Amino acid sequence: MIGNIVVDIDGFPLDNGGKKLSPSSLVLPPEVKKFFQHFQRDYLTAWSLQRKPLDEFDGHSLLDRAKLDQETFAAFVGIEYLPVHKRWKYRGRKNTARNKLIGILAHLIAGMLFPFVYAQNERDEEDKMTARVMMILVEEHLRKANYEIKFLYLVLSALVNPAVFASVEYVESLQKIKQKLKNGEEKIIEAVDEMLSGTQLHILPIDEILLGDLYSGTGDIHRQPFVFRVRRISYDYAKSIYAGLYYDGDKDLFDYVEAGKTRWIGGEGNNTLFDVEWSEADGNFVQEVTVYYRSEDLEVTFVGGVPLCDWKNIYNSNPFTHRRMTMIKNEWLSVPIYPFAMSGFEPIDPTGRFAYYKSGAFKEYWEDVKINEMDRMLVDGVKLDVLKPIFLSGVGKFDSSAMVPGATVSMPANATMNAYSLGPNLAAAYKVIADGHSDMSESTQDKIMQGTTQQGITATQTVVAQRQARIFLGVFGLMIANLVKQIGELAMDCVIQHGTIGELDATVPEALKMKYKTFLARGKDKGKNITNRIVFTDKYLGRKMNKEEVKNREWELFDQAGGEGSDQRIYEVNPYLFARTKYSMFVDADKIVSRSMGTDRQEKELAFERLTDPRVMPFTDPEAVANDFVIEEYSGGDPERYKAKKGQEEMMQSLLGMAGKEKSTQMPEQIEAKIY
Repeated sequence: MIGNIVVDIDGFPLDNGGKKLSPSSLVLPPEVKKFFQHFQRDYLTAWSLQRKPLDEFDGHSLLDRAKLDQETFAAFVGIEYLPVHKRWKYRGRKNTARNKLIGILAHLIAGMLFPFVYAQNERDEEDKMTARVMMILVEEHLRKANYEIKFLYLVLSALVNPAVFASVEYVESLQKIKQKLKNGEEKIIEAVDEMLSGTQLHILPIDEILLGDLYSGTGDIHRQPFVFRVRRISYDYAKSIYAGLYYDGDKDLFDYVEAGKTRWIGGEGNNTLFDVEWSEADGNFVQEVTVYYRSEDLEVTFVGGVPLCDWKNIYNSNPFTHRRMTMIKNEWLSVPIYPFAMSGFEPIDPTGRFAYYKSGAFKEYWEDVKINEMDRMLVDGVKLDVLKPIFLSGVGKFDSSAMVPGATVSMPANATMNAYSLGPNLAAAYKVIADGHSDMSESTQDKIMQGTTQQGITATQTVVAQRQARIFLGVFGLMIANLVKQIGELAMDCVIQHGTIGELDATVPEALKMKYKTFLARGKDKGKNITNRIVFTDKYLGRKMNKEEVKNREWELFDQAGGEGSDQRIYEVNPYLFARTKYSMFVDADKIVSRSMGTDRQEKELAFERLTDPRVMPFTDPEAVANDFVIEEYSGGDPERYKAKKGQEEMMQSLLGMAGKEKSTQMPEQIEAKIY
């Protein structure tokens, strides 16, 4: 939709020349027209909120504020056409603000956060096995979504924009594959595109998400009455996604979509759809707008102004795609959830009502302006001071064009010759710039945090500075932790919604026999690379097994995995109960701060020192200490090559004054079965 379209007094859309637009060939049923008007009204509301001047942004709109913040970070220097006599002026820009923000980014990504899952079973008891399985699956889904590199851009986006938006969605994309047959003929098949399918994590541009209320509560997008996602996509890409999905009788609804056009309904009481032409540059593109009404469980996508959905009963037949299993009144229900996560650098509104945030770039903005203005004046002043304009007595007049380094200017006859000088003022400019740098450090980080060495700094001063840095980073770390928690919860929804759903197994003659997915996920166990195999099955659904039967099944899985020493772990899970487990997600913001400040290694070294103290060693397991604090860290995923060979173990224990320990006769904890 186009928010700034011009209408006449009757509400009819007009083109740039003031002429009425041509009616569209698209005819909508009454119910669809009614919804179109509802949608259009809310879209215009959200569109205008993006462009409304706000006190929270120093009188700028959201989009203008975002533009200024992005330019501050990018050290942007726009194109400016200067007259000849001014082209000598310095127009560069310092990277001071950018360097400060990159320094913060470096600290935050040094301690990448990841969500941790807790689970309670139907008796509200902690279910460690189920939580472990969910944790494995969430990690695998996010790993395939390239979470490690995405985390960097999530943090950077929060530093530079009034908010960071991320979407988490499950996508099943198809690709065409050409195969040559033995007879020389070519066969084209469609297969799932592994690169583009599965759980996808995307960082969204600030202008792509339109909120319905700017004062509904910071950091909780689910309080929004409605949310719009707007993007421009190519017509061919839109066709590959939407063609053949929805029909009006025998008519494919996508056939109504035209490249370079969108649709708009006229004023109140006018149900006619009009074609709105885009600019020539947009001729091969269409606008995709998805509206989400969470309270109504209604999600509809418009492409080129055409509602691509079930028209028969638009309010009841187009539910949310992204859903979450929730217990309501002792009943498990699949409820609609906005597929977005939202956070920022630090709150603006002390009451927490304002939906957006003060970015790091916004916080540095005015100091950045001051530093760069003074820097340009300083450079220009030095040029003038080195190549001083000379003013000579004579006939003539002069203006600002005379202020050019090395210029010689004619003066009236009674004037004397003088050279322009700025000497004392240059020192004042230096001081203003130094003060600006100091103010920036106070609002972000000091030189110790940046890793810059300072002469004369004591160890105590360094510790104090690091403590202050932790306090500062702790605020932003908490905001990022909240963002990661939201992303983890959305990924968990995708696991349950798309991973635990069975399909009819056509290969089995029994009626209604279901086939469930099996997942393979890489992991680590005590420093060793392993493969986790998650098997969803309804084999034991409705059966009550005693402890002996459960134990026997665990041994069967143990043998299937390859026995002791195997690099495979098998988890057998009932999909029905797995999806109806109460999960909680926790993200420790302190971890990101401690790792970024290097304190994790310090703590680990201190723990190792204490555990190997002769007074403590009789009460510890030296093998476990060596595995966890030394071998695991340096093994590169293969700890066995560093462990003592047969015969060496007893010698090492003897040297350490420790008696040999008996091997456990219990089944190793590498195989777990969840039998229901």
